[in-house]
Amino acid sequence: MDFKKIVFFLSCISIFSCSQDTDISVARNLQEYMNENLNVEENAVFAFAANASSNTSLTYIFYYPEVGASDIRYYELTDASLDKGNFMNYSRESLGSEMTFGNKLGRFSRSASSENWCLVTYKINGVLRISNPIKLNNTSKSTVYSNDVLINYKTTLEPNFTWEDSTTNESVNYFQILTDEAQDFISGTYTEETFFQYYDETNVNSNINDITPSELIADEIYNFTTFGIGEDNWVNIIIEEQFIPLNLKEYVALNSEKEIDTLFAFAGNANGNKQETYIYFYPIEGAYEYRYYETENAMADPAELANYKRRNLSHIAQFGGKLRRFSNTSSDELWCLVTYLADGKLHMSPAIKTKNLTRTTVWSTDINPTYPEVLKPVFTWSDTSFAESEQYFQVFTQNDDVFLSGTFTTETTFQYYNESNVVGKIHTDTPPSLVIDDTYKLYLYGLSADNWVNLVIQKSFIAE
Repeated sequence: MDFKKIVFFLSCISIFSCSQDTDISVARNLQEYMNENLNVEENAVFAFAANASSNTSLTYIFYYPEVGASDIRYYELTDASLDKGNFMNYSRESLGSEMTFGNKLGRFSRSASSENWCLVTYKINGVLRISNPIKLNNTSKSTVYSNDVLINYKTTLEPNFTWEDSTTNESVNYFQILTDEAQDFISGTYTEETFFQYYDETNVNSNINDITPSELIADEIYNFTTFGIGEDNWVNIIIEEQFIPLNLKEYVALNSEKEIDTLFAFAGNANGNKQETYIYFYPIEGAYEYRYYETENAMADPAELANYKRRNLSHIAQFGGKLRRFSNTSSDELWCLVTYLADGKLHMSPAIKTKNLTRTTVWSTDINPTYPEVLKPVFTWSDTSFAESEQYFQVFTQNDDVFLSGTFTTETTFQYYNESNVVGKIHTDTPPSLVIDDTYKLYLYGLSADNWVNLVIQKSFIAE
């Protein structure tokens, strides 16, 4: 074969490859792609888009691929000013994609802040299906993320969800997804109302469920997500929240054979952060199954156990494991408490009233020891301007946070190794003597009658 024939042969291969759209970097328009398919269904793919949380430069284009869907593609207008209804104006783009919500929804990821129109296509049973055009409003109408959903229960295993969409007031329908703790898909439904009852299809317009969703399991962790979608298929709001179907009253009933005992717990703001609450508790030896419960708001009756719903919060050891601490990323003021099991008993803390906004915890280092006796420092402090603390909890540790002592006083003074004004303590052995010139730490918590921390003082000191 001579050189001219080789060039002609390679040119034919190149032309054939472009006509088959195998190389999407030389993308043809969508209309040409449609013309190659005998069966085409428009408005036949459920798809919508939202920007990532707090990131207008990353947009997610979600789509629901029915079982058997193949050749899933993403198209975008070649110029945002062109007619979104003319398929000749759309060119195929290569975006990364992944499956979400237990492989029930697909998701393209678009890294760009520019706004445009796009759509999704796939083939199934020999039919090319095309979604409605989707407006990418990532800059002008950035998606609002929230966890503001009211979860009540018709019965223990029948939660209902109510939410508001007053931020934009432009959503025309809502898509709800329930998954389990492992993010495996349970149900997906569409409503026009800001309400959904699991599992009642009275106000459900349609769903993506292959089978009737199964009954939930008490005390298991589930996730609720709803997308507020506008007429242009842009997501105005995404609400995400975990829930556990079993309130505190029901949990206590399940443990009715166990004696109920109290445990020590209190809560306060993280340092300089009204949006994060620390809930401390003292686990006795052998304690297990730590749980955190909270009411819907501060108006709830703290004495009514049915008002408390369990939340799955992470917790870490504090002061060498002598205490533990839950962290709750919310500024909502409410009642909460902690439970655990130990010694064949159900231990439950008194109710704690969080006051993130109205009595924000004051953090300070304003305290210095005096030494009337060698290696027995005395600490004296002043309360906050609210002066609402009824007792003070002092924790001493070594510089590496190894626990030394934990005591309670009602007075604003305390001397290490002197328990004359101590009204309670969590250490069981006599605290060790300090060592001269070694560094130690004092943590002081001013606690109100409702177990809220008004004041935190942290101080490192060198023993004299």
